Amino acid sequence: MTDATATAPAGDVLKLFDDLRYRRIPTNFFDVINNRNALLDRLFYNTSNLSEDELAMLLSQRNDEGSILVVSPSDRTRKDAVRKFEDFASFRAAPGELLQRFVIAGVGSSDIGAAAFARSVANRYDTPVGAIVAGYGIADLMTEALGGWFVLGAANRMLDTYQRFFNIPGSTAPADKPLTTTAAPRLGGNAYQSDTQTLLRLLREPERNVVSVAGHSKGCLSIAYAMNALALGDDEAALERARQTRVVTVGAVTAFPTGFNNCAQYIGDIDWFGGMNSRLKVPHTKVDKAWHHLNTELPYDLDFDAVLAGEPD
Repeated sequence: MTDATATAPAGDVLKLFDDLRYRRIPTNFFDVINNRNALLDRLFYNTSNLSEDELAMLLSQRNDEGSILVVSPSDRTRKDAVRKFEDFASFRAAPGELLQRFVIAGVGSSDIGAAAFARSVANRYDTPVGAIVAGYGIADLMTEALGGWFVLGAANRMLDTYQRFFNIPGSTAPADKPLTTTAAPRLGGNAYQSDTQTLLRLLREPERNVVSVAGHSKGCLSIAYAMNALALGDDEAALERARQTRVVTVGAVTAFPTGFNNCAQYIGDIDWFGGMNSRLKVPHTKVDKAWHHLNTELPYDLDFDAVLAGEPD
């Protein structure tokens, strides 16, 4: 065996990491990820509430980090009942009334899962809903391959412990040293993931009234991370608005800062997966004979529509 042959596998690995670093990723690489995540989300979510045209459109898209879907209530005659905005700027520039309800899905973090999750909320309240897509950023590819699940779970525990240790009651920092988000614990050199960043931007918009935010699985942890960032920050007006927002989590139980009392958290009583990264001492509702998925066509589902039916108008 020649030296060149012996070193070829190592060279291939180095080239892959170099490509990842400089974003030289072949298209089929994303196709594999997108297809895998779409399959996961078709298992975990009620994708039957999306039309075949909507599914085809969403499957053809890349799940770019930071993108936002605007999902209207079910209407098979409409061609624009699901619209995708590639970034926050294009979403913000779109005409029309400001959206007031948002969701962050988990599991595969694909457009399909996000749209199906949002469609349930849109149907419940008969209004368009913004679905924040977690996506797969290059820099966080390995973390996202695990769904960000264990990383954000650890972050939620860390931030809760941090606030308790320093006796930070949600919005109050030591008088002699105002606390900013840069003082919060950081993971992997990045303060937040893209879905958390997008939610933070929405919550900080003074002209927007975010009435409700719903999360499933990893999405619950992303929401909690955003709320903790507000509590550790210096935008008192945004923090006070966020405390009025109705937060619904399914598939994970998370810790929220002091003063965030408008929350309802649900987890299946046989959901060991969600339980692994949950704060089960935090008040929550156990759903009988339910696991982690929301797909009502499979047994042991957590019926998200039933959860929403019990939510206030």
